[in-house]
Amino acid sequence: MRRRAEAAGDVDLQWPTGLGTALAVASGRALSYRRGVPRPVVAAPRWSTPRGRHARRDPENTLDAGAVARWLVGQLPPGRFNGLVLGSPHGAAVHLAAALGVPWLPVAFELPTPDIAAADGTAAGPAGERLARAVLAANPDVTVRQVYDPVWRGWSPAATAYAVVRWQRLPAAYRDLIADRLRPGAPLVVTRDVSRWLTVPAAGTVGYTFQLGGPAAGLTPPDYYERPGREPEPGAERPEDSDGERSVDRGLVEDLRRYASAHGHPVRQILYRHPDVLSGAVADLYREWLRAGDRTGNRLVVESGRLLDPWHVVRAGLVPYWCEYPLRSVVRTLSWWLAGSEPFTAIDVLPEPPGGPLPTTAPLAEWEGVAAFATRFSRVDPRCARVYPSGAVPAHHATQVMRSFPHDLPYLPFLEADAALTTLTQRGQSDGLLVL
Repeated sequence: MRRRAEAAGDVDLQWPTGLGTALAVASGRALSYRRGVPRPVVAAPRWSTPRGRHARRDPENTLDAGAVARWLVGQLPPGRFNGLVLGSPHGAAVHLAAALGVPWLPVAFELPTPDIAAADGTAAGPAGERLARAVLAANPDVTVRQVYDPVWRGWSPAATAYAVVRWQRLPAAYRDLIADRLRPGAPLVVTRDVSRWLTVPAAGTVGYTFQLGGPAAGLTPPDYYERPGREPEPGAERPEDSDGERSVDRGLVEDLRRYASAHGHPVRQILYRHPDVLSGAVADLYREWLRAGDRTGNRLVVESGRLLDPWHVVRAGLVPYWCEYPLRSVVRTLSWWLAGSEPFTAIDVLPEPPGGPLPTTAPLAEWEGVAAFATRFSRVDPRCARVYPSGAVPAHHATQVMRSFPHDLPYLPFLEADAALTTLTQRGQSDGLLVL
């Protein structure tokens, strides 16, 4: 999810962007604090074109997906690790990595395309294809998905359209991390969002697809493609069923299998069709982990979007439940999970404002209803509540809130990957979570 700050004139000069980037930074920060070492300071790559009213980006000359991978790995502290979690961007996957004491890395990143959003809907596809040609020419190991969602992201040209650049093979920086910084036999866990969406492939550009809309608005593909009065253009490509924008490229999974096998690392996979399923399973895992360490496990923090902090969750002995979008359906699923769980004595809720009201957006009263499940203490964060749903809250606000929670010392020993995956299998077997 974007914030209004990203609509500033020079923000589109910086990349990578998107949820995956924010989660990778949070993962690196959590590992640094747990190890008691300074956080790495790695400057983000920027477009090399000059700033100014007439400055134009040239992806072919500036976009280097390998440099993005090096920047992402650069967020990690020095030293060796007992494993690696990578895959679709999901806050619960980052919490899983924190419980295992290992890094989390994305397999894709987003590229803001505000120029495409400024065009009308019919021009967004061809404009995205022109951008994709330059990106693909300079980076043969990636695919490009242009996403245009005038419903969810319509309040800002920089947020309405963006390109998802996905690796088809492991980038060199990830290979070096696996070969040089993982301990012998350390497992690799791939989290995969296997949800579906309609996309339009480009006949003349291999590796490029166009996606109208997305799940963020709480709508379905027919809501975008079959609106009353919308007639397909003559000769236009018909949308096809495809992987969602959060999916992991299957070629990368196979490449990872081969490379990991050659270096003696087993590969496990976690597949889910709905993000809420993984959130509930990881929350159950945390509660079991805390109670095995003689902790109560009775304080829940509900995070959303980029409002999360895996380090302070571990430090304070909290149970985390992460919501991807502030939708009615998401809050309803969370409420059912709470209803079926042993009651929590305290619940803190951090609802990230979506930036504008929609019929599918959960009203603040529903978030307050979630907090009301607590038996003693319940709170919806006042700053989030004050600006919800049309305002904006910086991502570091979650850190500011959770750093005030008391320490829960001593720190628990990290979970073993096999034991954690067994627990996830038991918790999610009836809810659409598959562990391979």
